[in-house]
Amino acid sequence: MALANTRDPEKSAIQLRDWLAGKLTGARDVQVTDVNSPQASGMSNETLMFNASWTDDAGAHSAQYVARVAPTGPGVFPRYDLVTEQRVLHALSQHTDAPVPATPWVETDTSVLGSHFLVMERLSGRIAPDDPPFTATGWVLEELTPEQRATMCDNALIALTKVHAADYRALGLDFLDHPELGATPLDQSIADWRNTYAWAAEGEVNPTIEAGFAWIEANKPGAEPTVLNWGDARLGNLLITDEHTVAGILDWEMVTLGSPEQDLGWWLLLQRHHTEGIGLPLPEGFPDRDAIIARYTELTGHQVKHADFYEAFGALKLSILMHRAGNMMISIGLLPPDAPMKFSNPASQLLATFIGAPAPTGTAQSFIGNR
Repeated sequence: MALANTRDPEKSAIQLRDWLAGKLTGARDVQVTDVNSPQASGMSNETLMFNASWTDDAGAHSAQYVARVAPTGPGVFPRYDLVTEQRVLHALSQHTDAPVPATPWVETDTSVLGSHFLVMERLSGRIAPDDPPFTATGWVLEELTPEQRATMCDNALIALTKVHAADYRALGLDFLDHPELGATPLDQSIADWRNTYAWAAEGEVNPTIEAGFAWIEANKPGAEPTVLNWGDARLGNLLITDEHTVAGILDWEMVTLGSPEQDLGWWLLLQRHHTEGIGLPLPEGFPDRDAIIARYTELTGHQVKHADFYEAFGALKLSILMHRAGNMMISIGLLPPDAPMKFSNPASQLLATFIGAPAPTGTAQSFIGNR
């Protein structure tokens, strides 16, 4: 389940109007209307959609925007670096054909909305839902034919390859390299997720996650190509048009550098999570794991060699996030203190299977429904 948004839309409209007036050079009569926040937008950033209008010497203007606001309280990630997200999105939107929204502003003054936020153009399209997941119900199953689903999935994979094709050095994104965390992007990513686990677990020991880190260290690939990684590469973070193309790639909290197979492994893991992980079949028209790998190779020329490793690494990362989500939900009374979700959930069950570890005890529990 997601956490409900409680922000006052009228107050937000005034705050955004006053803020936007200071950003638009020479603008007069700035208005912000129709502020809308989805009733629930996950356990990460809050989303505010709004319309803006103004006048300047060139005439009257109007635009539709989306503000992504970092949590004002506890979040599922230990940090929300919207400045980094805006730099990445701005570079991609200005200099590549990756379908990302223009992101003209990022604000670090917390006095405006109570937290950092970035503002991007609002694009038209629909998102495949997670709760309940698109593999269980909703427009993907109920409105699309198998052929249309196949087209959508292929266009989604093409969008991912456009991110990987971006020259991150030429775009000025080599600041994403963090040699203080390790010699290679993979070492850096592992170290970062170790730190996230230490923060998320709050002193608890999660045996499946501990076993996962041991397996990852023992099975790391050698030298690999390095590309820009979206980080949260999955269908549910794509804005899909009525023509089944991708209007926008969203949710960049996990952006990093790494092997292209790191994003691909997360893609495979999330599809498996939303099917096998929660006991649902792969919808007709969706490519299976082998077909996804073959199509990625066809599109990029990259020979995928370590899909098993990176899918397991994806399950490890998701298990850490599920442990954090479990602690959050217990702390606000959505789960009882003895709820098994932190240790036994679809991600940790899959992780145990991938690495040959004992299955977590207790019934697998998740914050998403499958009906």
